[in-house]
Amino acid sequence: MPFAGEQGRIESTMGAEPLKQISQTPAPEEVPGQFIPPAAHPPVWAQRLLLVVEVAIAVWAGLLVMVLPWTRLWTENPLLAGWPSVKFILGQSFVRGMISGIGLVDVWMGISDALRYRDLR
Repeated sequence: MPFAGEQGRIESTMGAEPLKQISQTPAPEEVPGQFIPPAAHPPVWAQRLLLVVEVAIAVWAGLLVMVLPWTRLWTENPLLAGWPSVKFILGQSFVRGMISGIGLVDVWMGISDALRYRDLR
């Protein structure tokens, strides 16, 4: 049962013996050039399906971001009616060009992922 010591702290009446540490096996040291087997890879069909989905999403989103700043939806956006200064900035051609450039980079990344794809076996 705990009791209050001279300084008002609660102290334990249990012995002051040190805690025993449970021995754990040490982690294996990595030696340069040593082959470490990879974790099990998903089947090849699943890897290829994931690639197709990733590329399709990247190209679709990139095309959307590339074309959207030049449409009527961008210039007549009712969400920006309360912020005329933001609407003015987003209406500038160089801002539209920068946003279209981001879309172009997204399309490029999707196509580049498709071209650099290698199956994990």
